[in-house]
Amino acid sequence: MSFRENNRKKDGHKASENKMSLKWLVYVFLIIVELLIYTGTRLEHVNTEFRMADAKSRMDQLKSEKSQLLLEKERLSAPERISEIARTRLDLIVPDHNQIVYLDNRDHL
Repeated sequence: MSFRENNRKKDGHKASENKMSLKWLVYVFLIIVELLIYTGTRLEHVNTEFRMADAKSRMDQLKSEKSQLLLEKERLSAPERISEIARTRLDLIVPDHNQIVYLDNRDHL
């Protein structure tokens, strides 16, 4: 074998090694990109689950608060309570029949 032929074989072998190395580099790069994408989507999924759990907790808290407010509204608007406040705090009494004045609807116009 001559010196030139030997150099050509070495150059050809180096070129095929470079092509093979480039292929492996591309494969490794693609795998790393896929892993990054998977990790990003997984993190977003976990964050979404946490936000949903927080929202459900807040909704349960608001439902509880709503039921407490409805109970308080019923208690405060009870006719017996209003009547008692009118008598004790405002010194109001139920009027006699001769103190009641009935108005006709036409009088308001």
